[in-house]
Amino acid sequence: MRPAIFLVALVLAGFAAAQTTSTPSETAIKLKAGNTAVRALQFRPASAGPFPAVVVLHGDFGLTAWVKQQARRLAEKGYLALAVDRYDGELPKTIEDAHILDRGLEDERVIAAIKAAVDHLADNKDVRKAAIGVIGWDSGGGFALDAAIADRRLRTAVVCYGRLTTDPKTLAALQGPMLGIFGGKDEGIPPETIAQFQKAMSKAGKTAAVHVYPACGCFMDPDSPHFAGQPDRAAIADAWGKIEAHLAKTHGR
Repeated sequence: MRPAIFLVALVLAGFAAAQTTSTPSETAIKLKAGNTAVRALQFRPASAGPFPAVVVLHGDFGLTAWVKQQARRLAEKGYLALAVDRYDGELPKTIEDAHILDRGLEDERVIAAIKAAVDHLADNKDVRKAAIGVIGWDSGGGFALDAAIADRRLRTAVVCYGRLTTDPKTLAALQGPMLGIFGGKDEGIPPETIAQFQKAMSKAGKTAAVHVYPACGCFMDPDSPHFAGQPDRAAIADAWGKIEAHLAKTHGR
């Protein structure tokens, strides 16, 4: 082989290796929540740990390819992301089926599954114990807030158009600041509810950064049956910028 060709081959081989090693690993695991086994996918950054960690909670339509993509995105940013599958592999196709499946789960069972995820992360030598948070969309957003209230190990919650708790005494259990991302056209969470939440957080002595995108509904997942119209790419990018900045601040990155 000529020297020049050999050099090019080495460069290309090195580039390919760099591309491969920068890709987060994906591992299917089973969490133990009492007597129940809970499916989850763990996305581990390619770099050396220990890492900050984020529990990822899917919305009404299950652990879809889009949700996995968001977990992978977090891993690419340096977070060990653990996506909990509270539907046990089911992927409802219609809004009606999604609501039936979601409402068929007891809240206590979901919170127990999230606690099992936090247990798993807290026991993982590759995770910084004081840097574990939770993010969720739609129904997962509501459970993200519930979980952060219930589990003192969760240092932050990112709620993307999920239901909100408006009782100051309940919110007082939160251990760190939270971030709320909402759509102005989301009829499920009207401006009045968001204002009540902000007032309750202030009364509880807690910090919440709330951002409302007036022209959007449930806007971050264009593949969701909840989504209507054309994706607002600028709003999605802006929301992700705020999420990444918030996690970097709360997780010490």
